[in-house]
Amino acid sequence: KYDVSAQFSDTLTEDKINEVESDHKSELDAATAVQMTSGDVTGDSITKSAYIVASDDPAITDIFDLHIDGETVPYPGKGEVLLTEKLAELTDIKTGDTVTVSVSDTEKAELKVAGLVENYVQNYLYMTGETYAMVADKGYEPKTLLLRVNDSADEYALSAALSKTDGVSSVSVVTDTRNMIDQMMQSLNYVVALVLISAGALAFIVLFNLGNINLTERVREIATIKVLGFYDSETNRYVFRENIILTTLGTLLGIPMGMLLHAYVMGQIRIDLMCFDVRIAPLSYVISVALTLVFGLFVNFVLRRKIRAVDMAQALKSIE
Repeated sequence: KYDVSAQFSDTLTEDKINEVESDHKSELDAATAVQMTSGDVTGDSITKSAYIVASDDPAITDIFDLHIDGETVPYPGKGEVLLTEKLAELTDIKTGDTVTVSVSDTEKAELKVAGLVENYVQNYLYMTGETYAMVADKGYEPKTLLLRVNDSADEYALSAALSKTDGVSSVSVVTDTRNMIDQMMQSLNYVVALVLISAGALAFIVLFNLGNINLTERVREIATIKVLGFYDSETNRYVFRENIILTTLGTLLGIPMGMLLHAYVMGQIRIDLMCFDVRIAPLSYVISVALTLVFGLFVNFVLRRKIRAVDMAQALKSIE
């Protein structure tokens, strides 16, 4: 839940943290010092990279919203870690397992997984500073200050001010990362739109061809009922009622098959740094059914002209 991350060149002391909080008191809601480094997490046989977040500050839960399935997950104790869901999936780790955490080839420790937490971008590992000292020989040396600004503050103005503070080596604003991810997802929306348009065109072509073939093969039958005195509207209902029934049955069968296909496709998307929350909105089902029926009705409307053009005398002539 932080907005600004300030990286310091030296280990943060209480005096330095208090100084920053005092200088920007009117802009901040929370501030927490952490040690954030990259490391490796190994389960039974699979090793994946992750960001290691270590902190002894009790206010860490004001900066990170640690939860899963709507329930808050407590921060781990000594010798314990929390893993993000995607990282646990990639390494085949479950709550209660023991994992090997390393920051180098020589610095590593076996720690217990106290729980899993939800996260959608990047893979994280949370622990206390005391636990981090078990992994790294240098011990716990927090050099990153995570800041959450209040609603009236401007995080970019705060970032500019922090960059001029003594000891600050770099400052980043989370909004920039959010915008980058939004742009990535926007690009994905174009792909989805292309697939939807292609699927709609395919549905129309298939329905039209099937309807056209159906009329061609039944031209003598259609001519017969027209000779018997059926009005055009009655003939249309007689022929197209079957198309509507078949389209409806196909839609009812296609919905569960589409759900299975969607689950399979999402299961094949293996992006280590991103976790997709797989949900299909109820409105999507309604739109899918409605569009399919609209395509079916439109095809019937287009083919009405072919029924009217049936030459009864020609169609009922004896086959030589």
